[in-house]
Amino acid sequence: MIAVEERKLHKRLAFLHSIRIAILAALCLVTAIILLFFQASSSLLAVLAALLAAIFVSILFLPLARWLPVRTLILIELAFDILLVTLLVYFSGGIVSPFYFLYILPIIVSSLFLTRSGTLAVATVSFIAFGALADLLYLGIIPYYPGFVVGEVPLGTFIYNLMMGFIAFSSVSLIASYYFERIRRAGEQLRDVQENLQDMILLNNSVMEKMENGFVTADVQGRVVSYNPKAARFLNLKLGTNLFDLLLLRDELPAMRRIWESNNSHYFEKSLRGYSLGITLSAIDKVSRFERLLVFLITDLSAIKEIESRLREKEHLALIGEMAAGLAHEIRNPLASISGSVQFLRRELALEPRLRSLMDIIVKESDRLSAFIEEFLNFSRPVPLERTEFDLAAVVDEVTAMLARNLGEVRFVRKYEPGNLVHADARMIKQLVWNLLNNAVKAQQEKGRIEIAIFPKDGAPCLAIRDFGVGMDKEEQEKIFIPFYSRFAFGIGLGMNIVKRIVDEHGFAIAIRSEKNQGTEVQICFKKR
Repeated sequence: MIAVEERKLHKRLAFLHSIRIAILAALCLVTAIILLFFQASSSLLAVLAALLAAIFVSILFLPLARWLPVRTLILIELAFDILLVTLLVYFSGGIVSPFYFLYILPIIVSSLFLTRSGTLAVATVSFIAFGALADLLYLGIIPYYPGFVVGEVPLGTFIYNLMMGFIAFSSVSLIASYYFERIRRAGEQLRDVQENLQDMILLNNSVMEKMENGFVTADVQGRVVSYNPKAARFLNLKLGTNLFDLLLLRDELPAMRRIWESNNSHYFEKSLRGYSLGITLSAIDKVSRFERLLVFLITDLSAIKEIESRLREKEHLALIGEMAAGLAHEIRNPLASISGSVQFLRRELALEPRLRSLMDIIVKESDRLSAFIEEFLNFSRPVPLERTEFDLAAVVDEVTAMLARNLGEVRFVRKYEPGNLVHADARMIKQLVWNLLNNAVKAQQEKGRIEIAIFPKDGAPCLAIRDFGVGMDKEEQEKIFIPFYSRFAFGIGLGMNIVKRIVDEHGFAIAIRSEKNQGTEVQICFKKR
């Protein structure tokens, strides 16, 4: 702060140097014109010489500012100015000199740099210098400058001039010091206000940058005025962007306008750019150049929505679990009895081919219903993880071998080598691979090529299963994990939901890429241990 104040004083002093040199140069020019073109006293030559010397000395003061403290240099210059004015007054007639008004200049300059008492001191020194010179000349102790003829000065004129000088010097010092003191105080107050404002701006910017919510201001036409980084991330904002268009509010605008004009706040939710956003709109009147400013406070609800979705899913699973227990008790045992009895009769009775075919249908449908109940039970009863380290390639080989025995027209293309160790529940991962491959087989109508790849990504193995079947559009992809949603005639819609649950319980990542009639690729990335 002291260094800043010193720099300001240096700048102010340099400016006053320039003013002094300009005033002295003007006086030199006027004096030279009078000497050249008018009949004037030869004493004006001394005045001209003094003015030229003063200009020279003023120029010398400029480099001194580099070595001397500012306040010391100010005192030296004020003393020089008083001496210079005193010499000019002496050369131009003493008490009747036209230059004695110049004493006012160092007094005004002192009020810019010194306190009120310092300014009064400079005024006092100026009056003493003027009074002493006038007394010495009036009493004849020192002679008037040669060539300047001054008649006898009446005592009344002498005293009058002295008193006028005293009043002028005192008045100027008091008025100048008073107003410049007020200006200095106002400047200090303004500086404090600016510093406080700057601190508040820094604090506000820091809060805006660190806050977890998005903050946007806009005018009543919806044009963005300001925003914080979170809001920019949520909405991809730029200054001047129309927020009403971005938030799709045109249809709701009349109702919202009535709300903010009544100084009420309005809350609504929007899903944009993959975020679920809760937005509170309020209005502030008469801010800066704006008659009314709209304030949007934006909260990311994505995590909350995810938690709510999982809670609903768990409630759903709990209800299904209760139903599954009843189904297992009421259906599984009678179904096993029916299937076993039919198989026994088929072996024991000599039946014609038509009846034997009907019995085969009963057994096949019983097995299908039994598989449905088993999958339903697996879906409805979550079990704790039993993590072990195993080779993912071995699990994939085991599942593909099981599927290949019953699917002669499906060809599995393996793009992996043994030794891909993962840390997970082996039974669940086997179920996951089974479900994914089973879906791929159904998508290709139990024929064609299915590619299976295991590869490293970010230091952890990833499993990719790609089919070239019916594929999915965007709407179907959004529903793929919903329980009981199936795209296949003989599916019950639990396979992919079980896959998602296994992935979530392990903390793995799943990604699906699919195009209609082009096929689907499902990628599971495991965690590093």
